[in-house]
Amino acid sequence: MLHVMVTSSWLLGELTAAMSEHGVTPAQYNVLRILRGSHPTALKCSDVRDRLIDRTPDVTRLLARLERQDLSARERAKHDRRIVEVRITKKGLDLLDKMEPDVEAATRRLTENLTNEEHAQLSKLLEKLQTTD
Repeated sequence: MLHVMVTSSWLLGELTAAMSEHGVTPAQYNVLRILRGSHPTALKCSDVRDRLIDRTPDVTRLLARLERQDLSARERAKHDRRIVEVRITKKGLDLLDKMEPDVEAATRRLTENLTNEEHAQLSKLLEKLQTTD
C-alpha cells in the first residue's frame, strides 16, 4: 500500500506542475473535463461533486474559483430555483484544448517505462484494489 500511496503523490505532483503552467490545479482540471463531457448541457453542482476523482467537500469554492477565471458559469435552474447548475464557458473549452498536448505529454512521460501489457495489468490491479465486497 505504501508504494501505491507514494506513487499517487508523485503522479499528482508531476501533473500539478504540468497544469500549473496553465493556471489550474488538478481538481479544477477535473471539473473542467467533467463539464466538457456534458457540454452544452449544464450539470447540477451535486452531479459535478459526485463525478470528481478527489472527493473534496468544498465543491462550491472550487466552482467559484473557476467562475472567477471565466472558465465556468453557474446559474439557478429555471425549473427549480433551489438547484444551481454549472456549465463550461468558451474560455474553459479553449483552455482544455490548449492544455491537452501538455497533459498528454506529461502522461506519456510518466508512463513511458510501462509496456502496453504492463499498463493494462496495472489498471486491472488498481481496479481490483478499489473493489470492496
